[in-house]
Amino acid sequence: MRFVANALSLIFHPLFLVFGLAVTAYWVDKYSYYLNDPKDVGVMFIMDFVLLVLFPAIGVAMMAGLKMISGLSMKKREDRIGPLIITLSFYIWFFINVYNSSNYPDTLKFVALGITLSVGIAFFLNNFIKISLHAIGASSFCTALGILLLKKKSSFIDIDLFLIGGYRVSAIFVLLLCVVIAGAIGSARLYLKAHSLEEVYGGYLVGIFAQIIALRIIM
Repeated sequence: MRFVANALSLIFHPLFLVFGLAVTAYWVDKYSYYLNDPKDVGVMFIMDFVLLVLFPAIGVAMMAGLKMISGLSMKKREDRIGPLIITLSFYIWFFINVYNSSNYPDTLKFVALGITLSVGIAFFLNNFIKISLHAIGASSFCTALGILLLKKKSSFIDIDLFLIGGYRVSAIFVLLLCVVIAGAIGSARLYLKAHSLEEVYGGYLVGIFAQIIALRIIM
């Protein structure tokens, strides 16, 4: 059981969830992007991965290597200050790039602002209390996806895996699956004793709150 909990925590790491949300936003609203060439879409995904996952991960790894934090797990609240600053810096950069580009629709701008706000709020709260970043990432994903589907009135999602092929799946099924996974992530963090129940629930609320603010501002 511990192996499953650790696997869930790794596979659905907040950085991966944020990148997955950016990709999912494209699948939900792909026809609003001014990107017709699959190569251009591939380049966009690479840039998203670099800013949302790779650079923040490298920054945190460097901090751990230099003993600036106790470890990659960041169990102490104080350990999260530097990594959150690094992550927030790259997410602000990501939002500015998306917001100022005419190639991207409001749906991606909404996602970019939502994830930036979620990290910003997490950084602010971290000065006072420890909160589950996994729960923030999971609830941000579910809330943003639900908002996107309602706004686009989509009953299905066209998942384009390029060389592998394309698939059309029920939007309701995907959203319900996200909710189940979000619950599993929270349960995994509780099982590993990485967080208390209040810290997990607080993370869920932060993710939801951040997306609602982004919705009011962008859409």
